Amino acid sequence: MKHTIVNTVATGLATFIQFGISFFLTPYIVHTIGATAYGFIGLVNTIIGYSGIITIALNTMAGRFITIEYNRGNLHKANVYFKSVLISSAVLAVVFLIPGVLFSLHPEWIMNIPQNLLQDVRITFFFSMLSTEIALLLSVYGCVYFVRNRLDKSALRNIESNILRAIILIALFALLQPKIYYLTATMLVVTLYTAAANIYYTRKLTPELSMRNARFSGAAVRELVSAGVWKSVDSLSYTLLISLSLYMVNLFLGPALAGQFSLANTIKIMITSVMWSLTGALTPQFFHLYARGEQQELVSWITNTIRLATAVYCIDIGFLIVFGRDFFALWVPSQDSAFLQAMSVGILAPTVFSVGSNIVNQVYITLNKLKIPSIAFFIFGALNVSISLVLLHTTQWGIWVIIGVMGVLDAVKNAIWVPWYAAHCLGISYKKFARSIFASILCIVPVLAIGFGYRMLFPVHSWIGFIAAGVVCCAASAAVLFVLAVPKPLRTEIISRASSVLLGGSKGGHSHG
Repeated sequence: MKHTIVNTVATGLATFIQFGISFFLTPYIVHTIGATAYGFIGLVNTIIGYSGIITIALNTMAGRFITIEYNRGNLHKANVYFKSVLISSAVLAVVFLIPGVLFSLHPEWIMNIPQNLLQDVRITFFFSMLSTEIALLLSVYGCVYFVRNRLDKSALRNIESNILRAIILIALFALLQPKIYYLTATMLVVTLYTAAANIYYTRKLTPELSMRNARFSGAAVRELVSAGVWKSVDSLSYTLLISLSLYMVNLFLGPALAGQFSLANTIKIMITSVMWSLTGALTPQFFHLYARGEQQELVSWITNTIRLATAVYCIDIGFLIVFGRDFFALWVPSQDSAFLQAMSVGILAPTVFSVGSNIVNQVYITLNKLKIPSIAFFIFGALNVSISLVLLHTTQWGIWVIIGVMGVLDAVKNAIWVPWYAAHCLGISYKKFARSIFASILCIVPVLAIGFGYRMLFPVHSWIGFIAAGVVCCAASAAVLFVLAVPKPLRTEIISRASSVLLGGSKGGHSHG
């Protein structure tokens, strides 16, 4: 439990530092080189990220298989997986290098790029591609944190690398002419630092894992890919349903609107990334409970995580739905804040179901049951692209086609399909998970009510006012949701522990539950 708490805090802190960089640099970039140029940062990283559709088949399941075998004491088999993944990743890196270099030279082949930004986009693409190549080549070393349940170590290195990145970025923008490729160039620094840390901790925390302790096994690779191929289909489905949206806006509606869409999507990326990082810090516990055969504890862990994570997420999303226009007006004053907020609400609203869904999704990886959900997710993704393309060519709804179709299908997937099949896999009632996920709707109602009430009484016109609104509304929302969303036994335990701490450890302050 101690490591879980440390993992969660450290991972969340690392994510917040990344957002700090984005928060302060984005308005400067938009002001100096424009929203259109800003849009290409996310677009390039998204396109490069499509390579993950293939590599995830190997690397996602590698973490699961190595963790389970290591914790079962089967070190030889863990090493077979380790070496086989490392060699296979090297082969994939060489294969991806060819199209990577080609598209770095000619990004206009796959993107709609204004002539004045072409050279910048070329360099941006190259640095992003190089980071991806290095991360892929050494990806198996990142398993160490899951194997030893020490994501706090990974998060601390992430914090250090992003502080280094921030220093370099500030120097580049202060001393040289602003360029969008500074962001991907400094991400390369983060990748190199992270890779070095992963290798160091693999040797320190899991010295038993080594290239020298096993042979390459084609059978092991086939086993991993066979299990992970459905995760690749799942990744393709996510691309079709969610991450392809920015690319579609660029191709069909133009780079200028893509830049605005990228800005509007920033809020969603910020808060969902925080939540994914926090819930991701909890997932090693899934593997450990499963490896020990403790299914009842596994189900209990999942449902409790859903309840708490959903409540926290609703505080964030509810506040930003209410105060989003004020945020955009203060953050990027040169842009149309009303239009950005309208897009942002359309993007954010369907995600009320996504936190519970993201947690429940770990069931498929933990139980190695990926085939059926992957096929279902692919159907949702294919429907999104098909319906969007038809409506883009037959209506004048423009950006609202992409936002609306994506939102409706994603909400249906997360609210209905995901909890139902996860419950089926675990042999429990669908209501067990659905009740927790649908609590998202109930949680967001008081948050919205508090936010709108505050905004009517105290309109926001400055950053001080915005921060004050955040403190008051989020604190009030947290208090209400603590009563409504947290189960009574857990609420009693939290109050008891908090009282013990406040009373200086008297009457049970030294006990450990």
